[in-house]
Amino acid sequence: MYERVLVIDDSEEIREFLSEYILRPKGFEVLTASNGLMGLEMAIAKEPNLMIVDQQMPRLTGLEVLEKLKERGIEIPAILATAHGSEETAVAAFRLGIRDYVIKPFDADEISESVDKALRESRLARERDQLVQQLMESNSQLQRRAQELNVLYGVGKSVASSLDLEEVLHRVVEAAVYVVGAEEGSLMLLDEDQGELYIRASKNLDSKAQSMRKRVSDSLAGKVLQTKRAIAIGNDSQWKRTHTALLVKSLIYVPLILQNKPIGVLGVTNRLKETSFDSNDTRALSALGGYATIAINNANIYSEIEREKNTLSAVMDLTDNPILVIDENNRLLLTNSSARKRLGFVSSENPIGQPIQDILQGDLLAFIDQPQGAARQIAKKLVTASGETFNAEMTLIEGGNRSILFQPIG
Repeated sequence: MYERVLVIDDSEEIREFLSEYILRPKGFEVLTASNGLMGLEMAIAKEPNLMIVDQQMPRLTGLEVLEKLKERGIEIPAILATAHGSEETAVAAFRLGIRDYVIKPFDADEISESVDKALRESRLARERDQLVQQLMESNSQLQRRAQELNVLYGVGKSVASSLDLEEVLHRVVEAAVYVVGAEEGSLMLLDEDQGELYIRASKNLDSKAQSMRKRVSDSLAGKVLQTKRAIAIGNDSQWKRTHTALLVKSLIYVPLILQNKPIGVLGVTNRLKETSFDSNDTRALSALGGYATIAINNANIYSEIEREKNTLSAVMDLTDNPILVIDENNRLLLTNSSARKRLGFVSSENPIGQPIQDILQGDLLAFIDQPQGAARQIAKKLVTASGETFNAEMTLIEGGNRSILFQPIG
């Protein structure tokens, strides 16, 4: 950045000397004015980094130029050039904020040193201001990053603790909109049979947009799905049609990949905001997409376990022998209708998930509650409260669960 120096002097010889022999060789951009009024107007219009002002000039003196600038609240570093014997004038000029004064006639070294001295303070002030601005920007970025990490941590905890897929996916989209400062957000999943992406969760989308489906073969979101790579479009591209009825100014789409297979796309869009997204936004969105993928995977696993559990319960209900499955925390995991009828359950409510101490009592409870130690199986003859006799066999299952089969005797 060039520094600009304004020379205000009615002597053409001095203006040329300062411009051609002192200032331009030092890399300054030089402006000149031949009288005080012209100099005042140029100082206001051009905002130079430094002025070299002659005291004795037509129309306005050097002091008058400085006074009128001060009245307008304009502070420009200045060097006052005075005639010999006018030191008292320089004292008055210092009150107006000049950095230095030189007495005519002056030589090249003297004026060059005075220019460097006058600019040194303003240069240091500019450097200080730049450093303060950079520090403020860095602090702002750090605060934003910390805020993003807090949101990501919260979403991560939600994913780890919740099996409610609907809740987790909506929270992921809300976090995406919040973290990157977007207007809208959506999470789309792949309908393989139709070759389309449909919206599974959204934030701030209207009903028309929520019901919209995107062809994988003819959309930006589809391209993200096929390439497994994020796409970001900024406002420098003006309005972008995303192969739907929607027009956006900026967007980010990141793929959702489960076991190396793309299953959907997480996206944020701005239709009105002029601000573009940056690489930090893309990185944060990718992290949220990873949480969404984990939630989907957890939900799939949970659904599969529930299906297997329901199938096993149905099979268990086909036998007349009472069966119990207890987890490592002594809670009832599975049972069948025969056990409910014949073992004398204390509670008539759904016993699944309840502590075994709240369900059984007497010898049955003592048998189940005893430590197995290293034994894989323990068997014992038991009599229920109804007088029915069973041969009970408890088997340790890998993972800490136990199954108990009751075979009637007699």
